[in-house]
Amino acid sequence: MGATGDVFDGRYRLLELLGRGTFGEVWRAVDLHRGHEVALKMILNRDRSAAWHEARILTALKSEHILEVNNADVAVDVPYIDTALATCSLDQMAVPLGVEPGLAVDWMRRALRGLDLCHKRGLLHRDVKPQNVFLISNGDSKLGDFGIVALMDAAGTADAHGDMRISAPELLTGGRASIASDVYSAGCTLYALLAGRLPYENGDPMTAIISGQCNPLRDLAPHVSRALADKVRKAMAVDPGERFPTPAAFDNALSLPRRLRKFAPIGPHPGHVRCWSVTGHGADMRVCVLPGETSRYVTVETRREGSGKRVLEYCFDCPKGQLARKLRGIFDDLR
Repeated sequence: MGATGDVFDGRYRLLELLGRGTFGEVWRAVDLHRGHEVALKMILNRDRSAAWHEARILTALKSEHILEVNNADVAVDVPYIDTALATCSLDQMAVPLGVEPGLAVDWMRRALRGLDLCHKRGLLHRDVKPQNVFLISNGDSKLGDFGIVALMDAAGTADAHGDMRISAPELLTGGRASIASDVYSAGCTLYALLAGRLPYENGDPMTAIISGQCNPLRDLAPHVSRALADKVRKAMAVDPGERFPTPAAFDNALSLPRRLRKFAPIGPHPGHVRCWSVTGHGADMRVCVLPGETSRYVTVETRREGSGKRVLEYCFDCPKGQLARKLRGIFDDLR
């Protein structure tokens, strides 16, 4: 649709292609009217009048929790949206290990507040995922990428659309997008921030999504508390009626008691399989999974950091099939 150096709509000089897909293209561009760098999304495959109407509404979505929409227009029959330029999207932060749960919850709660405002303005996002929640320079997160936003009809619904990996089960069986399906996608997003991967992303996930058969969060991320895992599971319930009724309700549910200790996945030490740091409340520890002496066993050890040396606190072997349960027990004991 464009090339580096082009001036789009007589206003935006295209600097760098940031992404391309079936939706169109996203460019880092300079707004020549204001002299600011922006993210410019040029949208394909949309009805011109509908895209125009929705884009104009987006310019009124002013919130500290939504990536600012500076301008929306149509040029040469191409609808476009000009938004603030973010530092990065959350998928870049979460892959491959996930992030510390307290940080993941903070980012998600901010995005949920932005999503709640969208719903109050009669809009469904339809594509809530880590790639569409952005960090800005001060470290706050904001909901963005409204390229497939839709106006709710009188029943509060819209046509199904978006990435299958975060699509609610009802959308895959002929249902329509709704507040409940946006809440489901937000649950998938939080799961990905905690586990380092979306719950359904391998092969054709349709059957698994419809039946709700994904890996339990605490199997992939045993450092996550049972209470937080329960909130994610509720948001991702197969039955829409069992989910949080609104993003605000999901946000409120995530107001869990502050933990004295933080459990953060870290890059494995040499020769280790998985490692976590445990800090706070007098702790400066590492929980590490090492290969066992046989293929059936792994060794889990907890080491206390201090005075520049590492002192073995305890270690044991356990069958591979029991590893997740053993790790969950260790982290629950350390809380």
